Amino acid sequence: MPPVSGDEGGAAVELVAAVVLLLLPVIYLVVAISDVQAAAFATEGAARDVVRAYVIADDDRTAAGRADAVAALALDDHGLSPQVATVDVTCSATPCLTPGTQIAVRVAAEVVLPGSDVLGLDGLTFTVAADHRGVVETLREEP
Repeated sequence: MPPVSGDEGGAAVELVAAVVLLLLPVIYLVVAISDVQAAAFATEGAARDVVRAYVIADDDRTAAGRADAVAALALDDHGLSPQVATVDVTCSATPCLTPGTQIAVRVAAEVVLPGSDVLGLDGLTFTVAADHRGVVETLREEP
């Protein structure tokens, strides 16, 4: 019988330790970055769609209603709750749909990093925002 060495089976333990110490943080980082990136895509798409919905509306009241609906739909498409986002619309003239008016939209959303509450960080959040501008068609009829 060969002499017993104390290193036998140590490679498997080292492999498991390396996977836990190196691979799990990388996986968490990928998941966290993908959540923030999804929120960035959602806010950018929502801002762009709100401007489009606004400039084709018939009047300011209809435009505001469409803006809320379009923003909620765009955010929901990316898995982001519309309740964690704010949509701000500003116009360079009153009423907003006056021909040639610039419409600026800012959509901001709070993103909670996954598992931050488990790590004791009490829901570590990032604010992701997107801005988009559009111009009401100059050949449009006055509201």
